[in-house]
Amino acid sequence: MRLIFSAVVFCGLLMCWSSCFAGYAGWQDGGPDYIYVKPIKKSPFHMPYDEGMKCAACHSWDGVDAYTSATMSLTKSTSGRLPRDEIHKAIIETLKGSGDYREMYALATSFNDEPLATCAEFILDPATLTLYASSEKQTEKLFHIAANPRVSLVYVRQRSDMMYFTDPTGVQIKGRAVQLKDGDPGFDEAAKLCLETAMNHMPEEMKQKMTPEAMLNSIKKNQLITKVIPERIVITRGDFIRRGLHRKQIWESAPGT
Repeated sequence: MRLIFSAVVFCGLLMCWSSCFAGYAGWQDGGPDYIYVKPIKKSPFHMPYDEGMKCAACHSWDGVDAYTSATMSLTKSTSGRLPRDEIHKAIIETLKGSGDYREMYALATSFNDEPLATCAEFILDPATLTLYASSEKQTEKLFHIAANPRVSLVYVRQRSDMMYFTDPTGVQIKGRAVQLKDGDPGFDEAAKLCLETAMNHMPEEMKQKMTPEAMLNSIKKNQLITKVIPERIVITRGDFIRRGLHRKQIWESAPGT
């Protein structure tokens, strides 16, 4: 009897202990309850939303996607949203770099459920929002992409004053990566784009060591092009808030693209 009682107490303590740690919660549809906001009263910092919307419209699992509650209202409310073409313009303005649309990103990949974040320069095509990067063969991220083309990129504009909370500028990109090798359609154009934009920032002493033609031949021989086709882009900017808009604006690719 004493043994049974001890076992019951132990099991009860174990259940209580495990529920206190997020990492040990079981996964159900929509994930564990602790992830979700429990709306009681609207925060004075709440983003704009359509009149008449209920809290449950955003602070719940809808079985489709895992937007955060901070972003969910943008998919269900028109208030505070920019038109799609204006979001496109905001994205290319933010990612224009020095004018050649070359910027540094964090590229997230995954292989066998093991994530990897890599710093990599990508060039944005302002018309299509497709991104291109050239990389040395046999790098870890290329093995990841070959096994799993689902990728995500993040860009954050650095601030010397560290005022990210009140005036952030960042872009999150979710999409599909395609690897291009020499001879593949689109490789030559992408390789030239990567080289030309790199030369905009290349020291003169480096340019003197190799001609552009030789550099291009080296890319063809030793590198692959990673082409990222975006499906969803979330842009965050502090000036959106000052204009009475939602701080996050979402661009999504047209169906079938």
